[in-house]
Amino acid sequence: MESRTFLLGGCLVAVACAFGACSSSSGEMDAKRRRLEELRRELAQVQQEIARLEAELGAPGSQEAQPRDPSVVVETARQGVLQRTLEVQGSVESRTTVTLSAKVGGTVVAVHVQPGQRVRQGQVLLELDTEVLRRTLAEVEVQRELARTLYEKYKRAWEAQAVAEVQYLNARQQWEALERRVATLQEQIAQSRIVAPFSGIVDNVMVKHGEFLAPGIPALRLVNGSSLYVAADVSEAYVGAVKPGMSVELVFSETADTVRGRIRSVGQSIEVRTRTFRIEIVPERIPAAVRPGLHCQVRIPDVNRPQTVIVPLAAVQQHNGAPVVFVVERRDAHQGIVRQRPVRLGALTPEAVEILAGLQPEELVVVRSSSQLRDGMRVRF
Repeated sequence: MESRTFLLGGCLVAVACAFGACSSSSGEMDAKRRRLEELRRELAQVQQEIARLEAELGAPGSQEAQPRDPSVVVETARQGVLQRTLEVQGSVESRTTVTLSAKVGGTVVAVHVQPGQRVRQGQVLLELDTEVLRRTLAEVEVQRELARTLYEKYKRAWEAQAVAEVQYLNARQQWEALERRVATLQEQIAQSRIVAPFSGIVDNVMVKHGEFLAPGIPALRLVNGSSLYVAADVSEAYVGAVKPGMSVELVFSETADTVRGRIRSVGQSIEVRTRTFRIEIVPERIPAAVRPGLHCQVRIPDVNRPQTVIVPLAAVQQHNGAPVVFVVERRDAHQGIVRQRPVRLGALTPEAVEILAGLQPEELVVVRSSSQLRDGMRVRF
């Protein structure tokens, strides 16, 4: 404004001086009139230049630039349900796991399986040395045949009343004893082999070829593959949200397998130390590489909460350690005043957050600003 006043003042002084000059000649008057017209044209040009500069600076009436209102990006708070994907750690377990051992002692001469191998019911898994038993069986079988021949001979003689009954009974007793002995040896030979009681997966082999295995000592562990399931512990915060029958996704990072599953059961008690409850999930299929004890990621989609006010996560800021949002009070189509408002947060996802108190649906909240905002500041959007 000082420059403008100076220019206008200068022009007026010039005009005054022109009119104040004392001259009586008509030539001088004509010169003064021409000079006056020139000054008026110069004044108009100066005024046009001032208006142009003021328009470029955005501040009418001032030669200096005025600070512009910050530019912001706004979103509308909406009423809705925040849908999340809950992720918890799970592990593969089996309801049918047995430890197999031999009923007789002996040296391990053959191990036909290895950990992780799938086997069928009745398949031979391990064999012990039976050479001594087989030699003994062969000898006893010879004795049994001789005893049977003698028994039949005494039986015919007794029926013909040629021998005493006691001789016949002794012969029969010897034959029957050898029959039982043969059966016992055959059973021991059979028990020297460990066979799979059901189809499943060999979880562990605890002995090696050449080792002596005593009766009852664990040799292998077998898992029923059809009874595999995934167990996971879920925070008590989700009681009521996680229910039987819900579809889940199981991600086995170690084997690069992803399968669908369904929650079979939900625990009814909270574990005191971890504040969690257990869920069991039945996979739709069991990948070949999956074993009991293998960890997986359990993704439970659509864990829904009641309807609340939802805003983008970027709208929430911290002020003195408390969450706040900047609400825009609209003044016209693209301008408004921001109000800092404290809010109470609920659940959140990587993109959005629930506002439990402090904000109403359809209000405009700032999610991005060109400069730092203050309560009451004018903004453009």
